[in-house]
Amino acid sequence: MAGNGLGTLGSTIVGSKHDLSISNYYGDGSSFGVTPSDQICVFCHTPHGANIDLDNNSSDDPEDTVRASAPLWNRNITETNLSASFSPYGSSPGYQSYTLNTSFSAGWVPSPVSLVCLSCHDSALANSGSSGIVTTDGSFGDTHNLVNMPNRSGADTPNCAACHPDGGTVPPLWWQIGPDMSNDHPVSMAYPPNYAGWADDFYPAPNAVTGWTDIKLYKGRVECPSCHNPHNPGEIVYVDDSYPAVPIKYAPFLRVTLDGSTLCLTCHKK
Repeated sequence: MAGNGLGTLGSTIVGSKHDLSISNYYGDGSSFGVTPSDQICVFCHTPHGANIDLDNNSSDDPEDTVRASAPLWNRNITETNLSASFSPYGSSPGYQSYTLNTSFSAGWVPSPVSLVCLSCHDSALANSGSSGIVTTDGSFGDTHNLVNMPNRSGADTPNCAACHPDGGTVPPLWWQIGPDMSNDHPVSMAYPPNYAGWADDFYPAPNAVTGWTDIKLYKGRVECPSCHNPHNPGEIVYVDDSYPAVPIKYAPFLRVTLDGSTLCLTCHKK
């Protein structure tokens, strides 16, 4: 993907929007007065001392036999009342959809494997330094709160431009997903939905636990990485000609193309 100074995207996280290192999507970050680290994985993962209680329920996530855990996560979430932070799909907690037939309780919290996505993709305001509901600790919130800092290049700060591009290069709000998810596709729900007529509306997964070869289920549940591969923007690139004045190209880390609604039709019979 070339143009607009975005460089070329391959099939790995290197050089992608999730690459917060010096090799990242937008350049060296010099306008932000930081010296970016040359490490890539460290801004999300750590091999030692990882956070294994993402939902702050005083229980290690790997011990949860229902919800998928977060892999060696290197970020803190200090909010202790996550059950009051998120609003699931629908009008309010407790909303019940006919098509889903799934009642989300008022204490609903996304599974750790989705919560790791939302710990950055919450409602914190770009370029303002303010925090969303999930990112509540400190002046910059948990989005900037690593468990273990990078130990190379003498830098403890990622390239800010990777998330806060200068000059309005990308729409400033597109990445803000939660914690109000009442108008977003539901996550952390069992697939298929639990109602008698589900086979008329949904295709059965080849593997009830892991899903399809491309679209993934996590312990039989739909999660953020079911549709998105955070490590691979791949070749699924789209053009947004509505904002800004100059059309931009973006790669939303999708596992399957949206062309012809292929992604949606993997699960939904329409």
